[in-house]
Amino acid sequence: MDQKKIGAFLKQLRNEKGLTQEQLAENFHVSTRTISRWETGSNMPDVSMLVEIAEFYDVDVREIIEGERKNEKMDEELKNMANRVADYAGAEKSKLLKWVRVISFFGVALMTLAIILQCIRYEPDLIASGAIVASFAALLAMAITTLYTNGILGKLVQKKGFVRGIQVATILLLVLSLRFMFNVILIVGVALLDYVQPFHKIVGIENYDKQALIEAYSGDMDSVFMTFPDTTERMQNAEFVSCVKTGLFDSDGYFFLKADYDEETFESEVQRLSGITCEMEYRGEKVVKEIKYDESTYQYPAYIASDGYDYVYEYALIDDENQSVVYVLLSYPNYIELVQYRDYLKKNPKEYVLENGKVLENFTIYAHKFAGTDWWTEITDGMETIN
Repeated sequence: MDQKKIGAFLKQLRNEKGLTQEQLAENFHVSTRTISRWETGSNMPDVSMLVEIAEFYDVDVREIIEGERKNEKMDEELKNMANRVADYAGAEKSKLLKWVRVISFFGVALMTLAIILQCIRYEPDLIASGAIVASFAALLAMAITTLYTNGILGKLVQKKGFVRGIQVATILLLVLSLRFMFNVILIVGVALLDYVQPFHKIVGIENYDKQALIEAYSGDMDSVFMTFPDTTERMQNAEFVSCVKTGLFDSDGYFFLKADYDEETFESEVQRLSGITCEMEYRGEKVVKEIKYDESTYQYPAYIASDGYDYVYEYALIDDENQSVVYVLLSYPNYIELVQYRDYLKKNPKEYVLENGKVLENFTIYAHKFAGTDWWTEITDGMETIN
């Protein structure tokens, strides 16, 4: 079957009647684009329409299929057979479309409900935003399919006002999408830039300087290193390692300081750790936060200053048997990457998996949220600040 030849023949028949594509489309209740596709041979009319087209042009179906006029007309029996085939095809198509319409309307309703629920429970998040955009695109595609299968879309496209409205809406959506995509690209770019930043590793007790750590990292890590000792002078043996990278918004990494003491100094250091407090004030109301003692989370008893607040963990592990203390500060810890320090990490690695958006509710001595307000009081760089 030569579709190009058939298309040219259909165009010839239309021209012989002196009709435009728009007029013919209105007669057959299809779009102008459909007529154009028939006449270019890129698409063919349904079987159910062949008889109707043949009768309209006063030709037989064989002439349309072969793309040229014949000297004799199709006999009555063949014509009736073609009509029955067309009726059969139309009945089958109608039955199928009935279920397609029902499913389409049901799908549009469910997709609309899904978008509403996503918007109600929406929290600012790149993945959540992407899910809403994807759902809206799916709703749009399903709505177009539903309108098409119910024959509504073909009628709407004939109305210039509707087409103009779609064009304006498309431009507006495109502008909004470009703005959103720019924001997404910017966020992804920043995230990738932070991700590729190299870690800077330092090893050796001679590199330990608490004041320098406070100045460099307290703002990013929401900590002023209260559990860490001021000096290393009274330590018998000590090991220090830090591995940190500083991105555009915060710093990630870890600090481990392991110190061995004599009996007297060890007892003194444990006493210091047990008495650590942090005082903060908000509109005249003072709060004193005390360090938390824990005997079950780690391999050793621990004095905890921060336990997941803003993804930061600060604590001191007490090894009574060896009279040593391990001081730890972690920011966005990755349990697998820190496996060589597993003795200084939580027994259950799943406890490092925190729910996004709720990390500020976790324990820390450096911050406090006052009841009935959205304000957090934080201690940063030794100074009180209000966030």
